[in-house]
Amino acid sequence: MSRPLRIPHPGTPLHLYRHLLREASYLPPLARPFADGQIKDRFRQHQKDDPEGEKTRGRIRQAHHELRVLRAANAGDMTRMRRVLLRAFGRVGRRRRELMAGLLHRDMPTNTEELQKYAAEALDIAAAGREIDWLDAWDLKKLRTFANSQIQAGLVNNPKSDITPAQINPGKSIPTENAWGRPLTPKLARTKLKKLWKTAADKCMPPLPREEWERLGNLVTGAVHDPRLLPPARRPVARSMSGDGPGGRNWDWQSYAIKPVAVVDRPANRQNKLLTGAVDDNTPTGDPQPIECHNYTARTWQRLLASIWRLTATMEKRPDGQSWKIEWGKLEFWPAAASAGDMEFFRDFPEPEKQRKKGKGGT
Repeated sequence: MSRPLRIPHPGTPLHLYRHLLREASYLPPLARPFADGQIKDRFRQHQKDDPEGEKTRGRIRQAHHELRVLRAANAGDMTRMRRVLLRAFGRVGRRRRELMAGLLHRDMPTNTEELQKYAAEALDIAAAGREIDWLDAWDLKKLRTFANSQIQAGLVNNPKSDITPAQINPGKSIPTENAWGRPLTPKLARTKLKKLWKTAADKCMPPLPREEWERLGNLVTGAVHDPRLLPPARRPVARSMSGDGPGGRNWDWQSYAIKPVAVVDRPANRQNKLLTGAVDDNTPTGDPQPIECHNYTARTWQRLLASIWRLTATMEKRPDGQSWKIEWGKLEFWPAAASAGDMEFFRDFPEPEKQRKKGKGGT
Protein backbone atom coordinates (compact mmCIF):
# COMPACT_ATOMS: atom_id res chain seq x y z
CA MET A 1 0.00 0.00 0.00
CA SER A 2 1.15 3.52 -0.70
CA ARG A 3 -0.86 5.09 2.12
CA PRO A 4 -1.50 4.11 5.73
CA LEU A 5 -4.91 2.72 6.55
CA ARG A 6 -7.51 5.26 7.71
CA ILE A 7 -10.35 3.65 9.61
CA PRO A 8 -12.22 4.68 12.76
CA HIS A 9 -10.36 4.21 16.02
CA PRO A 10 -11.70 1.16 17.94
CA GLY A 11 -13.59 2.28 21.01
CA THR A 12 -14.38 -0.97 22.86
CA PRO A 13 -12.24 -4.05 23.64
CA LEU A 14 -14.37 -6.19 21.32
CA HIS A 15 -13.99 -3.65 18.51
CA LEU A 16 -10.24 -3.61 19.14
CA TYR A 17 -10.19 -7.43 19.05
CA ARG A 18 -11.88 -7.46 15.64
CA HIS A 19 -9.47 -4.86 14.26
CA LEU A 20 -6.47 -6.93 15.39
CA LEU A 21 -7.83 -10.07 13.70
CA ARG A 22 -8.52 -8.08 10.54
CA GLU A 23 -4.97 -6.75 10.36
CA ALA A 24 -3.51 -10.20 11.07
CA SER A 25 -5.42 -11.59 8.07
CA TYR A 26 -3.15 -9.55 5.74
CA LEU A 27 0.08 -11.13 7.01
CA PRO A 28 1.82 -13.88 4.99
CA PRO A 29 -0.05 -17.20 5.40
CA LEU A 30 2.96 -18.84 7.07
CA ALA A 31 3.00 -16.17 9.81
CA ARG A 32 -0.77 -15.78 10.18
CA PRO A 33 -1.49 -18.83 12.43
CA PHE A 34 0.81 -17.57 15.19
CA ALA A 35 -0.59 -14.03 15.08
CA ASP A 36 -4.20 -15.26 15.11
CA GLY A 37 -3.50 -17.70 17.92
CA GLN A 38 -1.77 -15.13 20.10
CA ILE A 39 -4.54 -12.54 19.63
CA LYS A 40 -7.29 -15.06 20.43
CA ASP A 41 -5.45 -16.55 23.41
CA ARG A 42 -4.78 -13.16 25.01
CA PHE A 43 -8.36 -12.02 24.50
CA ARG A 44 -9.92 -15.21 25.91
CA GLN A 45 -7.47 -15.29 28.82
CA HIS A 46 -8.46 -11.80 30.02
CA GLN A 47 -12.04 -11.71 28.72
CA LYS A 48 -13.57 -11.81 32.21
CA ASP A 49 -11.12 -9.44 33.89
CA ASP A 50 -12.26 -6.23 35.56
CA PRO A 51 -12.76 -3.72 32.69
CA GLU A 52 -11.89 -0.82 35.00
CA GLY A 53 -8.78 -2.39 36.48
CA GLU A 54 -5.35 -0.88 36.02
CA LYS A 55 -3.95 -4.04 34.43
CA THR A 56 -6.82 -4.17 31.95
CA ARG A 57 -6.24 -0.57 30.90
CA GLY A 58 -2.55 -1.36 30.43
CA ARG A 59 -3.36 -4.37 28.24
CA ILE A 60 -5.72 -2.27 26.13
CA ARG A 61 -3.01 0.35 25.62
CA GLN A 62 -0.58 -2.38 24.58
CA ALA A 63 -3.19 -3.84 22.18
CA HIS A 64 -3.67 -0.41 20.56
CA HIS A 65 0.10 -0.20 20.10
CA GLU A 66 0.21 -3.67 18.51
CA LEU A 67 -2.64 -2.65 16.19
CA ARG A 68 -0.72 0.41 15.03
CA VAL A 69 2.38 -1.74 14.44
CA LEU A 70 0.40 -4.25 12.35
CA ARG A 71 -1.18 -1.45 10.31
CA ALA A 72 2.20 0.16 9.67
CA ALA A 73 3.74 -3.20 8.71
CA ASN A 74 0.92 -4.01 6.29
CA ALA A 75 1.05 -0.48 4.87
CA GLY A 76 4.69 -0.84 3.80
CA ASP A 77 6.92 -0.45 6.87
CA MET A 78 9.44 -3.23 6.17
CA THR A 79 11.31 -2.76 9.47
CA ARG A 80 8.17 -3.44 11.50
CA MET A 81 7.10 -6.22 9.13
CA ARG A 82 10.44 -7.96 9.68
CA ARG A 83 9.91 -7.64 13.42
CA VAL A 84 6.47 -9.23 13.08
CA LEU A 85 7.96 -12.10 11.04
CA LEU A 86 10.73 -12.62 13.60
CA ARG A 87 8.09 -13.08 16.28
CA ALA A 88 5.94 -15.34 14.09
CA PHE A 89 8.82 -17.70 13.26
CA GLY A 90 10.12 -17.85 16.82
CA ARG A 91 13.28 -15.78 16.49
CA VAL A 92 12.15 -13.45 19.28
CA GLY A 93 9.23 -13.23 21.66
CA ARG A 94 6.76 -15.75 22.98
CA ARG A 95 7.12 -18.45 20.34
CA ARG A 96 10.88 -18.46 20.72
CA ARG A 97 10.45 -19.33 24.39
CA GLU A 98 8.11 -22.19 23.41
CA LEU A 99 10.60 -23.54 20.86
CA MET A 100 13.46 -23.21 23.34
CA ALA A 101 11.49 -25.26 25.85
CA GLY A 102 11.33 -28.06 23.29
CA LEU A 103 15.06 -27.76 22.57
CA LEU A 104 16.05 -27.92 26.25
CA HIS A 105 13.62 -30.68 27.21
CA ARG A 106 15.27 -33.99 28.03
CA ASP A 107 13.82 -37.05 26.35
CA MET A 108 12.43 -39.78 28.56
CA PRO A 109 14.49 -42.98 28.83
CA THR A 110 13.49 -45.57 26.23
CA ASN A 111 15.72 -48.47 27.29
CA THR A 112 17.53 -49.85 30.30
CA GLU A 113 20.86 -48.23 29.39
CA GLU A 114 19.36 -44.72 29.33
CA LEU A 115 17.49 -45.38 32.56
CA GLN A 116 20.71 -46.44 34.29
CA LYS A 117 22.38 -43.26 33.03
CA TYR A 118 19.60 -41.16 34.57
CA ALA A 119 19.91 -43.05 37.86
CA ALA A 120 23.68 -42.49 37.91
CA GLU A 121 23.21 -38.74 37.43
CA ALA A 122 20.70 -38.68 40.32
CA LEU A 123 23.18 -40.50 42.54
CA ASP A 124 25.92 -37.98 41.64
CA ILE A 125 23.63 -35.11 42.61
CA ALA A 126 22.83 -36.76 45.93
CA ALA A 127 26.53 -37.43 46.58
CA ALA A 128 27.32 -33.76 45.94
CA GLY A 129 24.89 -32.82 48.70
CA ARG A 130 22.69 -30.50 46.63
CA GLU A 131 19.11 -30.46 45.45
CA ILE A 132 17.95 -30.97 41.86
CA ASP A 133 17.49 -27.60 40.09
CA TRP A 134 16.25 -26.44 36.69
CA LEU A 135 19.66 -26.94 35.04
CA ASP A 136 19.45 -30.68 35.75
CA ALA A 137 16.28 -30.81 33.64
CA TRP A 138 18.07 -29.31 30.60
CA ASP A 139 19.60 -31.46 27.88
CA LEU A 140 22.99 -29.76 27.95
CA LYS A 141 24.53 -32.06 25.35
CA LYS A 142 21.78 -31.20 22.87
CA LEU A 143 22.06 -27.49 23.67
CA ARG A 144 25.84 -27.51 23.20
CA THR A 145 25.51 -29.33 19.86
CA PHE A 146 22.97 -26.86 18.54
CA ALA A 147 24.87 -23.81 19.82
CA ASN A 148 28.05 -25.08 18.17
CA SER A 149 26.15 -25.51 14.90
CA GLN A 150 24.84 -21.95 15.17
CA ILE A 151 28.38 -20.64 15.63
CA GLN A 152 29.53 -22.46 12.48
CA ALA A 153 26.51 -21.20 10.51
CA GLY A 154 27.58 -17.57 10.95
CA LEU A 155 24.13 -15.97 11.10
CA VAL A 156 23.63 -12.59 9.41
CA ASN A 157 21.41 -9.88 10.95
CA ASN A 158 20.87 -11.98 14.04
CA PRO A 159 18.44 -10.26 16.48
CA LYS A 160 20.48 -11.74 19.32
CA SER A 161 24.19 -11.29 19.95
CA ASP A 162 26.48 -14.02 18.61
CA ILE A 163 27.44 -17.03 20.70
CA THR A 164 31.13 -17.35 21.50
CA PRO A 165 32.91 -20.73 21.70
CA ALA A 166 33.68 -20.10 25.36
CA GLN A 167 29.96 -19.83 26.20
CA ILE A 168 29.19 -23.39 25.10
CA ASN A 169 31.83 -24.69 27.54
CA PRO A 170 30.99 -22.65 30.65
CA GLY A 171 32.62 -25.13 33.01
CA LYS A 172 36.04 -23.91 31.91
CA SER A 173 35.17 -20.27 32.68
CA ILE A 174 34.34 -20.82 36.34
CA PRO A 175 37.26 -19.84 38.62
CA THR A 176 38.48 -22.21 41.30
CA GLU A 177 39.10 -19.44 43.83
CA ASN A 178 37.20 -16.36 44.91
CA ALA A 179 38.53 -12.80 45.25
CA TRP A 180 40.17 -13.63 48.61
CA GLY A 181 42.07 -16.64 47.23
CA ARG A 182 39.82 -19.18 48.97
CA PRO A 183 38.26 -22.18 47.21
CA LEU A 184 34.96 -21.42 45.54
CA THR A 185 31.99 -22.87 47.43
CA PRO A 186 29.93 -25.50 45.54
CA LYS A 187 26.78 -23.40 45.77
CA LEU A 188 28.45 -20.34 44.24
CA ALA A 189 30.08 -22.46 41.52
CA ARG A 190 26.69 -23.95 40.66
CA THR A 191 25.12 -20.48 40.52
CA LYS A 192 27.80 -19.26 38.13
CA LEU A 193 27.38 -22.37 35.97
CA LYS A 194 23.61 -21.82 35.70
CA LYS A 195 24.12 -18.17 34.80
CA LEU A 196 26.59 -19.02 32.02
CA TRP A 197 24.31 -21.69 30.54
CA LYS A 198 21.37 -19.31 30.66
CA THR A 199 23.40 -16.69 28.76
CA ALA A 200 24.21 -19.22 26.04
CA ALA A 201 20.58 -20.34 25.78
CA ASP A 202 19.34 -16.76 25.48
CA LYS A 203 21.42 -16.34 22.29
CA CYS A 204 20.19 -19.49 20.54
CA MET A 205 17.85 -19.43 17.54
CA PRO A 206 15.76 -22.56 18.31
CA PRO A 207 14.98 -24.99 15.47
CA LEU A 208 11.64 -24.98 13.68
CA PRO A 209 9.49 -28.05 12.93
CA ARG A 210 10.64 -29.80 9.77
CA GLU A 211 7.45 -29.22 7.78
CA GLU A 212 7.30 -25.49 8.53
CA TRP A 213 11.01 -25.06 7.78
CA GLU A 214 10.68 -26.79 4.41
CA ARG A 215 7.62 -24.74 3.44
CA LEU A 216 9.48 -21.55 4.22
CA GLY A 217 12.51 -22.75 2.28
CA ASN A 218 10.45 -23.74 -0.78
CA LEU A 219 8.89 -20.29 -0.84
CA VAL A 220 12.26 -18.54 -0.52
CA THR A 221 14.11 -20.64 -3.09
CA GLY A 222 11.25 -20.48 -5.58
CA ALA A 223 10.68 -24.24 -5.59
CA VAL A 224 6.96 -23.57 -5.05
CA HIS A 225 5.14 -20.85 -6.97
CA ASP A 226 1.82 -20.61 -5.17
CA PRO A 227 0.09 -17.19 -5.08
CA ARG A 228 -1.77 -18.27 -1.97
CA LEU A 229 1.49 -18.20 0.00
CA LEU A 230 1.62 -14.40 -0.43
CA PRO A 231 -0.53 -11.96 1.58
CA PRO A 232 -3.94 -11.23 0.04
CA ALA A 233 -4.84 -7.85 -1.43
CA ARG A 234 -6.47 -5.51 1.05
CA ARG A 235 -10.20 -5.08 0.80
CA PRO A 236 -11.42 -1.49 0.45
CA VAL A 237 -12.64 0.23 3.60
CA ALA A 238 -16.41 0.56 3.83
CA ARG A 239 -17.80 4.07 3.32
CA SER A 240 -20.99 5.55 4.65
CA MET A 241 -23.77 6.21 2.12
CA SER A 242 -24.37 9.64 3.65
CA GLY A 243 -20.75 10.67 3.17
CA ASP A 244 -20.02 10.84 6.91
CA GLY A 245 -16.95 8.89 7.93
CA PRO A 246 -13.26 9.23 8.60
CA GLY A 247 -12.92 11.42 5.51
CA GLY A 248 -14.96 14.24 7.02
CA ARG A 249 -12.57 16.05 9.37
CA ASN A 250 -12.90 19.37 11.12
CA TRP A 251 -10.07 21.67 12.04
CA ASP A 252 -9.21 21.23 15.72
CA TRP A 253 -8.35 24.87 16.42
CA GLN A 254 -8.43 24.38 20.20
CA SER A 255 -5.33 22.15 20.04
CA TYR A 256 -3.43 24.74 18.03
CA ALA A 257 -4.43 27.41 20.56
CA ILE A 258 -3.14 25.63 23.66
CA LYS A 259 -0.31 23.42 22.29
CA PRO A 260 2.80 24.00 20.17
CA VAL A 261 2.28 23.42 16.45
CA ALA A 262 5.04 20.79 16.38
CA VAL A 263 3.20 18.73 19.00
CA VAL A 264 -0.16 18.92 17.22
CA ASP A 265 1.31 18.06 13.81
CA ARG A 266 3.55 15.27 15.11
CA PRO A 267 1.13 12.41 14.26
CA ALA A 268 0.95 13.64 10.65
CA ASN A 269 4.73 13.84 10.34
CA ARG A 270 6.12 11.82 7.43
CA GLN A 271 8.07 9.65 9.86
CA ASN A 272 4.95 8.84 11.93
CA LYS A 273 2.27 8.60 9.25
CA LEU A 274 2.60 4.83 8.80
CA LEU A 275 2.20 4.31 12.55
CA THR A 276 -0.62 6.78 13.20
CA GLY A 277 -2.48 6.93 9.88
CA ALA A 278 -2.90 10.70 10.32
CA VAL A 279 -3.48 13.04 7.36
CA ASP A 280 -1.48 16.23 6.79
CA ASP A 281 -3.94 18.98 5.81
CA ASN A 282 -1.45 21.82 6.10
CA THR A 283 0.80 20.99 3.13
CA PRO A 284 -0.16 23.10 0.08
CA THR A 285 0.73 20.29 -2.36
CA GLY A 286 -1.50 17.76 -0.60
CA ASP A 287 -0.95 14.97 1.86
CA PRO A 288 2.73 13.86 1.36
CA GLN A 289 3.90 10.30 1.12
CA PRO A 290 5.21 8.72 4.35
CA ILE A 291 8.91 7.97 4.71
CA GLU A 292 10.10 4.38 4.28
CA CYS A 293 6.81 3.29 2.72
CA HIS A 294 7.50 0.32 0.43
CA ASN A 295 5.27 -1.28 -2.15
CA TYR A 296 5.25 -5.01 -1.43
CA THR A 297 5.81 -7.28 -4.43
CA ALA A 298 6.44 -11.01 -4.79
CA ARG A 299 10.17 -10.33 -5.02
CA THR A 300 10.05 -8.15 -1.89
CA TRP A 301 8.35 -10.91 0.08
CA GLN A 302 10.87 -13.45 -1.17
CA ARG A 303 13.82 -11.35 0.00
CA LEU A 304 12.18 -10.53 3.33
CA LEU A 305 11.38 -14.16 4.06
CA ALA A 306 14.89 -15.17 2.92
CA SER A 307 16.40 -13.02 5.69
CA ILE A 308 14.21 -14.91 8.17
CA TRP A 309 14.97 -18.33 6.67
CA ARG A 310 18.72 -17.80 7.14
CA LEU A 311 18.05 -17.51 10.88
CA THR A 312 16.11 -20.79 11.10
CA ALA A 313 17.20 -24.39 11.35
CA THR A 314 15.74 -27.85 11.73
CA MET A 315 17.08 -30.47 14.11
CA GLU A 316 16.43 -34.19 13.96
CA LYS A 317 17.94 -37.14 15.75
CA ARG A 318 19.96 -39.52 13.61
CA PRO A 319 19.08 -43.23 13.41
CA ASP A 320 21.92 -44.12 15.79
CA GLY A 321 20.15 -42.13 18.52
CA GLN A 322 23.39 -40.53 19.70
CA SER A 323 23.76 -37.47 17.43
CA TRP A 324 21.61 -34.90 15.69
CA LYS A 325 21.25 -33.70 12.11
CA ILE A 326 21.04 -29.89 11.96
CA GLU A 327 20.30 -27.96 8.77
CA TRP A 328 20.32 -24.17 8.46
CA GLY A 329 18.59 -22.12 5.80
CA LYS A 330 21.15 -21.14 3.18
CA LEU A 331 20.82 -19.66 -0.29
CA GLU A 332 23.34 -20.56 -2.98
CA PHE A 333 24.59 -17.59 -4.95
CA TRP A 334 24.65 -18.04 -8.71
CA PRO A 335 25.92 -15.08 -10.77
CA ALA A 336 23.62 -13.91 -13.52
CA ALA A 337 24.40 -15.14 -17.04
CA ALA A 338 25.91 -12.62 -19.42
CA SER A 339 23.57 -11.10 -21.98
CA ALA A 340 23.92 -11.80 -25.72
CA GLY A 341 25.54 -8.40 -26.28
CA ASP A 342 28.17 -9.02 -23.61
CA MET A 343 29.09 -12.57 -24.65
CA GLU A 344 31.63 -11.26 -27.16
CA PHE A 345 33.88 -10.24 -24.29
CA PHE A 346 33.93 -13.82 -22.94
CA ARG A 347 34.24 -15.71 -26.24
CA ASP A 348 37.73 -17.05 -27.15
CA PHE A 349 39.21 -15.54 -24.00
CA PRO A 350 42.86 -16.64 -23.71
CA GLU A 351 43.86 -18.68 -20.70
CA PRO A 352 46.12 -16.87 -18.20
CA GLU A 353 49.77 -17.75 -18.38
CA LYS A 354 51.17 -19.70 -15.48
CA GLN A 355 53.50 -17.66 -13.36
CA ARG A 356 56.97 -19.08 -12.84
CA LYS A 357 58.01 -19.74 -9.31
CA LYS A 358 60.75 -17.45 -8.18
CA GLY A 359 63.85 -19.21 -6.99
CA LYS A 360 66.91 -17.87 -5.29
CA GLY A 361 68.38 -16.60 -8.53
CA GLY A 362 65.08 -16.08 -10.38
CA THR A 363 63.77 -12.77 -11.56
